[in-house]
Amino acid sequence: MATAPDKTFQRKSPRFTVTPKSDIFFEDKMYKALVQDLSDNGMLLLCSRDFEPGSIIGVHLNLAPGVTVDCEVEVRHCTDQGIGVKIDFMDDQNCKAYQGYLQEFFSQQLNKLG
Repeated sequence: MATAPDKTFQRKSPRFTVTPKSDIFFEDKMYKALVQDLSDNGMLLLCSRDFEPGSIIGVHLNLAPGVTVDCEVEVRHCTDQGIGVKIDFMDDQNCKAYQGYLQEFFSQQLNKLG
């Protein structure tokens, strides 16, 4: 069942369009997913399964060769466009890898514009 995004929720960070593969873990099951976009504190995932807003799911991101990140996220909305999630927990090592990936990606995007 698709639920509309909470209109009071405002993104605090810009999102970057990417398409890395990922795995979602929920209730002892794994689901394949694609990441549509990323930001400092959230992402939009495409998956064949719907999740209820408020659900906490595990996400394993394959951002680049040799760059993987594991985190727990909270489902904010689930629509035909994807599953909007907010990062709920990421340990220091994964946070460093995630932030490094975002910085590198953002730098590459700026170089394309410049």
